[in-house]
Amino acid sequence: MELRYPRDTIRNISSVLIRHPAFLGATIGILAAFSQALLISAGGPEAYGFCVACHTRDLVNGMTNIVAGTSLALAAISKNSLLPVMSVAGVLIGGYISATLHREHRIKKGTRIEYLWYFLAGVAVLNLAMIFGGCPYRAALRTGYGDLTAILFIVAMAAGVILGAYLMLKKAEREDA
Repeated sequence: MELRYPRDTIRNISSVLIRHPAFLGATIGILAAFSQALLISAGGPEAYGFCVACHTRDLVNGMTNIVAGTSLALAAISKNSLLPVMSVAGVLIGGYISATLHREHRIKKGTRIEYLWYFLAGVAVLNLAMIFGGCPYRAALRTGYGDLTAILFIVAMAAGVILGAYLMLKKAEREDA
């Protein structure tokens, strides 16, 4: 006897499952662990599976080395490859395509001063991430390796996110009033 489900029921279940945060978190975790295994087997350092800060550094330094003939620092895997790790470019392109397909892409209007602050904050975040050992993805991977400083980094980053969210909510309340 063959069980058949109506196509609409299957689509509804898969649509709900795909949008559930736990499913997405598990999928991203599995993909990060898989890329970690691939990158380590290709000569990458530990906890390098998906690090926005490190991959951005390697992308910028690698492209600068290619274009300007410099010898800026790269992780071993990027140094030994034809091109640096392009995961950050993939995340940005994938995010743009997804936001465009779901009609969620909006350009935030602001003043030049606000754009300057956004840029400087981004530079500060990536530089501090490099100083403290990477982004939250890498810190989570490092925690899995037993690195206690990574736990402190995650706690500090969570405190920063909570403080930033609080400040943004206060600013939004002032603008609404």
